[in-house]
This record gives sequence, structure tokens and C-alpha cells, in this order.
Amino acid sequence: MRPLACFVNIVDKISLIIGKIVSYFMVLVMISTVIEIVSRYFFDRPTIWAYEFGQFLFGGYFLLAGAITLYYREHVGMDIIVSRLSARGQAVLSACTYIFAVLFLGVLVYKGGQFAYKSVIYLERSTSVWGPPIWPLKAALPVAGLLMLLQATSNFVKDIYFAVTGKSWEEKEVAAQ
Repeated sequence: MRPLACFVNIVDKISLIIGKIVSYFMVLVMISTVIEIVSRYFFDRPTIWAYEFGQFLFGGYFLLAGAITLYYREHVGMDIIVSRLSARGQAVLSACTYIFAVLFLGVLVYKGGQFAYKSVIYLERSTSVWGPPIWPLKAALPVAGLLMLLQATSNFVKDIYFAVTGKSWEEKEVAAQ
């Protein structure tokens, strides 16, 4: 059981670290938006980069924040059904949906990897006037899928543990120390 606990703890930490890092992307999006607004409306000199830069950062944020969203279990769910179940019933239902998450995220990693591979090989760039590289954003797709797959697996382990024992994973960790 110890390797499983190690896996869950490492995946959870990775999700939290990546989530913290990408949260700063929104600060950069706001800064680039302010720069664009000031340049456009106060100096009548719009930038060629700020809008697209903000789009790319938001795209990366959207993709890479998926794992931390799974960690906090903040994805959209069918609360009208789930709320009627006991805590253990909710854990069982969540564990049952794991197979759908694996299928979706597996396809995302595989097809996203193919998509990203072509982009990285050709060092694909945007066709805009600014022309920044877009391969890093496309490469984030399979990485995000893999991070979410790992976090979904961590959540699955925690759900199964709770469904069987009635204790949360955190209670197990405290008791093990």
C-alpha cells in the first residue's frame, strides 16, 4: 500500500505546483490586456502582440489548470443526482466514472500527442503579423491530458479507499504518521 500512497501524494503535489504556476498566467494575461488597451486607446498605437499573447497564455492556463481542478473536484458534475447519495455512494459513483475519464483523457493524450508532434517537428508559428511560435501551446495539450489522467487516477484511489473504509485519504495519511 505504501507505493500507492507515494503515487497519490506525488501526483497531488505535482497538480498543486503546476496549478500554482499556471495561476500566474492570468496575471500576465491581465498585464498584456492593459498594455493593449493603453496603447490602443490612449496612444492610438495598438500592439501587434498583446492580444495574441493573452490568447496563448489563456489557452495554456485553460489546459494546464485541468489537473488542479480535478484535485479540488471542481469540474462540472450532476449535483442533482450526486447530492442525493451518501458520502460513500458519491465516492462509489465517482470511482465508476473513472473509466470514462480514462477513455477521454487517453484519447486526448494520444491524439493531442500526434497533433503536437507535427507542430513541434515543424516549429509551427502563428500566421499573424507577430508570428509567435504556437507549438508550445499545442505541446501543452498532451501534457495537460497526462496530468489530468494522473490526477484522475489519484482521485480514483482516494475514492476507492473512502468507499471501502469510510475514512478520507487525509485521515489515512495522518494515522500513518
